[in-house]
This record gives sequence, C-alpha cells and structure tokens, in this order.
Amino acid sequence: MKSDQVKIFCWFCWMMLLAGCASSLPAKNIPPSFVLQPVQETEISRYVRAHQPPYSDELSGFTLVHTGTDALAARLAMIDRAEASLDLQYYIYRGDVTGGLIAERLLSAADRGVRVRLLLDDIGSALRDFDVATLDHHPNIHVKLFNPLTLRGRISRYFSKLGEFGRINYRMHNKLMIVDGQLFITGGRNIGDEYFSLSTMDFQDIDIIGMGHITREVTRSFDDYWNANEAVPVSHMVRRPGPRAEQRLRGQLRAHRLRHQGSAYLQAVEESPFNRALRDDRIDWHWGEAEWISDPPTKADPGHATNQEPILARHLMRHVRSAEQELLLMSAYFIPGSRGEVFLIDMAEHGVDVRVLTNSLATTDVLAVHSAYASYRRPLLEGGVRLWELRRQAGEQERASAFAGESLASLHAKAFVFDRQKLFVGSVNLDPRSIVLNTEAGVLVHQPAMAESLVQLFEHWTSADFAYELTLDEQDRLRWRAGEEDWSSEPHATRLRRSAAWFLGWLPIEGQL
Repeated sequence: MKSDQVKIFCWFCWMMLLAGCASSLPAKNIPPSFVLQPVQETEISRYVRAHQPPYSDELSGFTLVHTGTDALAARLAMIDRAEASLDLQYYIYRGDVTGGLIAERLLSAADRGVRVRLLLDDIGSALRDFDVATLDHHPNIHVKLFNPLTLRGRISRYFSKLGEFGRINYRMHNKLMIVDGQLFITGGRNIGDEYFSLSTMDFQDIDIIGMGHITREVTRSFDDYWNANEAVPVSHMVRRPGPRAEQRLRGQLRAHRLRHQGSAYLQAVEESPFNRALRDDRIDWHWGEAEWISDPPTKADPGHATNQEPILARHLMRHVRSAEQELLLMSAYFIPGSRGEVFLIDMAEHGVDVRVLTNSLATTDVLAVHSAYASYRRPLLEGGVRLWELRRQAGEQERASAFAGESLASLHAKAFVFDRQKLFVGSVNLDPRSIVLNTEAGVLVHQPAMAESLVQLFEHWTSADFAYELTLDEQDRLRWRAGEEDWSSEPHATRLRRSAAWFLGWLPIEGQL
C-alpha cells in the first residue's frame, strides 16, 4: 500500500513539475496571418456600399440586437453571406444546439472557399479538443487556442491548472465575429444555447453590428490577437485526427441539425424581426463616429509590461468622467471596489443621474460576485446612486426561451450610455476580473439616436416586470420594490443561495472576481 502511495505521490510531483516548467508559453515561429483585404464585388461589400450615406468615409454604421433569436439569426445570416473570410474570437463556445448549428455553417462556408479563423479561449471554451482539431483539419479552417493549458489529458489538465495558475488566470473574454473584413458583430454574447434564448438559463444580452470606417480598427485588433504569442494553433497542442474524423463530425452536425429542424425555436429564428428586416432591407443603421476599444493580448502575459494594465478600462473611464447629466450602466457582474464606489457617489453628488442595472441573488450565475457586490449596495444608495436588480422571471411573457420551457432570466449585458449622446457595447463587466485580469473589447459610438434606443432598453429592463429597484427605508434597511410588490430581503432567492452567498462574502477573493 505504501509503495502505491509513493508511486501516486511521485506521479503527482512529476505532473506538477511539467506544469510548472510550462508556466509560460514558448515563442513560436509561425508566419503571421492577416485579415483578407475586402473584395469589392461580394454581397457584403455591395450591402455596405448601398447603406453608407454620401460623404461618410470617416463614419461607421451600427444597429443593436438584444433578443436571443435575433442574435442567432444575425450570426447565421452573416456566415451564410460570407464569400472571402470569417474571423471569430470567443471566450466560450459550447457544443450544444446553437453551437452545432454555427459549426455546421462554418464548415459549409469553408467548403465554398471562405477562409475561417477561429480563436477560442482555452479555459472558457467547452468544445472537446478532438472536435476542435477536426475542424482545424479542414484546409480552409484554422483554429487557435488562447493561453492554453500545456497538459491536455482528462486528468493531467487539472494538474496543469494548478501548476500554471499564475499564467492561465488571465483569460481572453472578447466576443467578436467579422465577415469579409467589412461587417462585424460584438457585445456580451458567447456561443451557446443560454446566449440565444434556448436554455433554462436565458441571458439578457446586447450585441451591436457594425460596418464602415471602424472595421479597420476591428480587424486590426483581431489580427493582433491571432498573431500574439498567447494564441497557439490547436495542431501544436492536440493530436491530429484521422482522415475519417471530419466526415464523422459532419455526420454528427447534420444529424444534430435534422433533430431540431422544424422546431418552434428554429422557426422563430427564421422568422425573427432581424431576418424579416434583412429580407425587406429595413434594418435601421445609425451612422456616426466610433472607436474600437480593446486590451492588448499581452495583458494576459505575466512577463509583459502590459500585464494587468487596465488599458480598456482607463480609456472607458474618460468617457464616464465626461458625463454631466446622466450615466446608465448595465453590467452582469458589478463590483465597483472602494475607488469605484467613491467615484460613482461623487458623480451623483455633482448632479449626475447615475443608474445601475445588475443581477439579483436569484438571477446571478456567479454567487461569489453577488456576495462581493452586496456590500456596496447600501453606501451607493446613501450616496444617491440608483440600483436595479434583474428579476428571476424577468419579462417572461415576451422572452423566447419559452421554447425551452420554464427558464431563469439572468443579465449578461455589458453596455453603458453617457448623457444620451454616446454608448458603449462590449465584453467588459464592471468587476476586478474584467478590469485587471481578462482581456476585453468593445465599441464606443457617438450617436444620440442610437444612445436613446439603448436608454429605452435600459428603462424597459428596469421596469417592474423585469427588475427590482433597491431603496432604503427609514431604518436604513434595504428594500426591493417592483410595482406594488415589496421585499425586505433578497427576493425569490432560496435559503441555500442566501447561505452560500453569506459564506462566500467572508472569503478574501474580491480581486479575482
């Protein structure tokens, strides 16, 4: 018995040594790859030219998407219309219904000659190594993993997570898809059923579709990540699949699609408002000046000078400070920290209407985040900041997730509005992990009409059907109000969730959340 224990201990030490030795990624001698130059006579290029106003070469056009069915319809339509290139960058990609539908469309695009580059965060992505490597086997599909684990086995990867924690704690949280180098979609959504209203967890989220002048910055950002040392070809990490693997994967994806073909959900996607507007050429494009704001990929490199540098956050803070009348913040995870708390209260005291929408204890998918956020509620309210928390059954009568049966709403949006003149939509939450540890990206648009439409969505999502407004009573105790309803403790949260949140609140982990 002792001999077996010694062997296990030695094996454990060997695994930890291997992981420790691989705590930094080696430099790669891989030729760089860049976005293909836009082709003038593609369907996408003709569409962009047809919708660009005269004398607007320095402007960019945008439209917002906030329902799950519209969000999936937009992505499938963009993939189907690609003729030259597709560039995708995601933190999470699940192998579920919607993930399978998108994967099959990517294969079809590659079959017709479209170059596909797929960059996935290695920890966030839920795809099997073998399936990712099989996609990469296609001559027109290239897959890279961002900041990957060195040990890939089912068990050894856990040792890799322990031994390489100092490196892999930094993740790529970006979400982006670019079509033919001329049209892109970004925002809070990853690839998975819960992001497209087909899950028992229905994320309320916001995407923005953009074209025009800003696409140069967007494609440059993607290339920076694709060519970064942190982006490793999956072929360098995973055994090359056999010649029949691709055919098996195609068969699985085809069967997967046929099982769901004709379902109420996919019919809703096909007949979604976005698809109808696209077919009738009625999409409302807002044109104005815009900025692509992103962290560099080296933020995730512990040995680089930009590691933990909040470059995106600092850039965004300049716009927050410029708000003189109103600041609206939608953030799935909201942990302002002591400096953020003081800053928001100071804005409120100087007459700025500061309003925040985040998750309630009943709707959050990360209890530890809610535990850290909870301690900031009372001082923010006392300082004049207004707070709303999403309800568990938020607007259920109008949510498409009825296709999946009873579902739990959860806020996943990351969007801000400044004085109804400009707006930001992207991947960044207002928490330490997004600000310091993860790489993030998004677009800032100077466009009052579009800002007003996002204000309307904020007011809709903070209505009594969707959210509780937090207030303080005469005894300085928290109250949750929604219409005529009123609660004196976390509404609709189970005793277990309350107990777990209380326990997590004692742990010194706020900086990692």
